[in-house]
This record gives sequence, C-alpha cells and structure tokens, in this order.
Amino acid sequence: MRILVTGGGGFIGRFLVSDLVKKGYDAIVVDRGPSPFVEHQRIKYYVGDVTNVIQINNIMAKHKPDVVIHLAALLADTCEIEPLQATKVNIEATQNLIELSITHGIKRFVFMSSASVYHPDTPEPVREEDAGKPVSYYGVTKYAGELIGSWYYRKGLIDFRALRPTVVFGPGRFRGPSAEYSSMIIERALNNEKVIVKNPNDKVNYIYVRDVVSVLILLAEAEKVKYRAYNAAGFVSRVIEFVEMVKKYIPTLQYEVQPHETVRYAAVIDDSRIREELGWRPQYTYEKAIEDYIETVRKGEELFRVY
Repeated sequence: MRILVTGGGGFIGRFLVSDLVKKGYDAIVVDRGPSPFVEHQRIKYYVGDVTNVIQINNIMAKHKPDVVIHLAALLADTCEIEPLQATKVNIEATQNLIELSITHGIKRFVFMSSASVYHPDTPEPVREEDAGKPVSYYGVTKYAGELIGSWYYRKGLIDFRALRPTVVFGPGRFRGPSAEYSSMIIERALNNEKVIVKNPNDKVNYIYVRDVVSVLILLAEAEKVKYRAYNAAGFVSRVIEFVEMVKKYIPTLQYEVQPHETVRYAAVIDDSRIREELGWRPQYTYEKAIEDYIETVRKGEELFRVY
C-alpha cells in the first residue's frame, strides 16, 4: 500500500512514517522542513507545502497513493495569532487535498483532527457526538475539516475518517500550547532546566505519540469503518502529578509553580468507539510512556527539531 503523509516530517509524522515503512508500506511524504529520515527505498520525501495545489497534484499523479493521512496543520498558538492563515492551511488546504484525492482515485482519507473540537466544559465522559463547540481557532479549523470531509463522504466521493486524539506527547514535541505541560516538562528536566508549572491542578488526558501512530495506521488499513470520527485517549492526570511522575525517573528535576491561565481541554474522553470497532488499545501506560520517552531521547533515536 502506498500512503501519502502530509506533515510527515513533523513530530507525529516521523514516528508514523517510520512505522509505515516497518510494516512494508511505501510512504510519500510532503513537509515544509528538510527530511529527518535516512535514505530509504520506501520513503519518497518532498519539501513542499500543502497549500501548493499544483505540487500536490503532481505528487499524487506520479506516485498514485492508495491512502492519504493528512497531518499537516498550523498549531494552536499560531492559529490564534494568524486566523486567516490558519483558515488557508488548516481548512482550505484540507478541502483541496480531498478534491485532489478524489481526482486521483484515492480510496481513503485519514484526517488528523483533535480533541480541541470539544468545549472544555463538556460533561464527561466526552463522546464523539459532543463535538461542535470548540473555544480555540485551532479547534474551529479541525472541526471544519471534519465537516468538509464528512460532506464528501455523504456524497459518496471518498471514504473519509478523522481521528481526535487528546494531548499528544513524545520526543520531538517542542511546539503548541499543550507541549508546555507535557513534552517540555521532560525535555527541560533532561536538560537540567527548571520547569515552570503554570496549571498544576488542571486535568489533562495525555496520549503517547506511539499510541497515536498505531491508531492512525489502523484507520488507514481498515477497509470500512462505521463512523467519520473517532476519539483516542490515553491516561488522565493532573499536571502536577505528571511532573512528579517525571521526577521519579529524573530525580534532578526542579520545578516551580507559577499559576497562570492556560488553554484547557476536555479531560475524560470516551474512546470506546475505536476500541470496540477496531480493537485498538493504548499500549503506553503513564510509566511506560515516560520511560520510553527518556530512553528514546538518551539514545538520540528519532530526536530532532523540524520546525
């Protein structure tokens, strides 16, 4: 199977592409940054932009992918500052990719959405049908992408399915508001830098990057799915508890609590839909995720800065 991955050189993308290749799939990658991958016969890497319709069209025509996994997007902090650009990249480019996929006969389109499509005060547990009241512009763009893709699906034009992960963390996650209370806690601890905890009592649903990749691949492989959107959750923790857990593995970690208003997300997410239909289960517990993160960084494996 040939899979086109937009944003494939980014944080989630590089883990995804690596696992796709390990499974014997061919990955065609489009990303703005230079390739983080060693040369591999199953990886075709293009430095480009998802807003460049001509380039994407040419890539699809040349490689004839079977599936698109669309990760490329502006992150939440940029969306708040540049909403017009966010509309262009996160909404218009998504629709253009769907249109091009239809033109080239691509059978499946997997869209990386987000739990930000939910209002943070949605009664818990939050289910897929509770979407539609995002408070961030990033959430608005993700929900718009879902609505657009679902419209094309209802018209019988493409098999669209979206994934709504919670707060994704892992090696290489250096940007986005939620990085401050997930990945950057570990990064700063490893670099002997003091960690500033701005939202110690906020509940967060963390999911490790390798678990997100596993469910993306399931959605790409599945011949048929019942729904257009699926939640994927990991473990719930207060931020201060996450910090203390990291400290168990990195005893030199020093932190200071400086309460400050931060972006909130719904925390208790019901992902029984994906579990029951496709049999997915997160493999990384609280402890296992932090252990793998630290081991990966210390080995230097797959750690790079792409932005």
